[in-house]
Amino acid sequence: MTSTKTELLTRDRAHLIHPLHDRNLQEKGHVWISGDGAVLTDADGREYIDGLAGLWNVVAGHGRLELARAASGQMEQLGYCSGYSGSSNPPAIRLAQRISDLTYPSISRFFFTSGGGESTESCVKTARYYWKLLGYPHKTKVISRQWGYHGVTLAAMSATGITAYWPMFEPRVPGFLHIPSPYPYRYEAPSGRRPRRGRGR
Repeated sequence: MTSTKTELLTRDRAHLIHPLHDRNLQEKGHVWISGDGAVLTDADGREYIDGLAGLWNVVAGHGRLELARAASGQMEQLGYCSGYSGSSNPPAIRLAQRISDLTYPSISRFFFTSGGGESTESCVKTARYYWKLLGYPHKTKVISRQWGYHGVTLAAMSATGITAYWPMFEPRVPGFLHIPSPYPYRYEAPSGRRPRRGRGR
């Protein structure tokens, strides 16, 4: 028996906590059942274009059988192993080498993560460690853009320049500064300054 969207959302509210959780949004939320290419189908049978590609992690599209077969084959052989303490595995080595072949010669080593927030956190940590090794441990500031999105883990959310994401988790990690984006539509000039006008205006 297929559950209705209402039933699924009731069970969702009873057992799931979502990122940036908002109970009101979840009460009217979507329950995605399937995907085909760039199209998602919800529990009511309605189709939507997946403009976010999942959350930028299904860029090759939904329902790609060749990717499902490759994942299944790998899971049967080796489901997961971490890269800690001198460990590695052939798929990670092959992927790193393949990416190295596609990039500039000076970009030849890679750190794999599970998603964007973890990637941002890793970049912040690597930058801090870099400056410590050079004898400048006080260099900890990170400059990011207003309206820029970098994830919602704690440091990544502090780098994210979308202020609506902050109140639930403040105080943010210190040392993150936000500068205006090159986005004239949403640009707000600092107090006492007029925005520069482009040519032809």
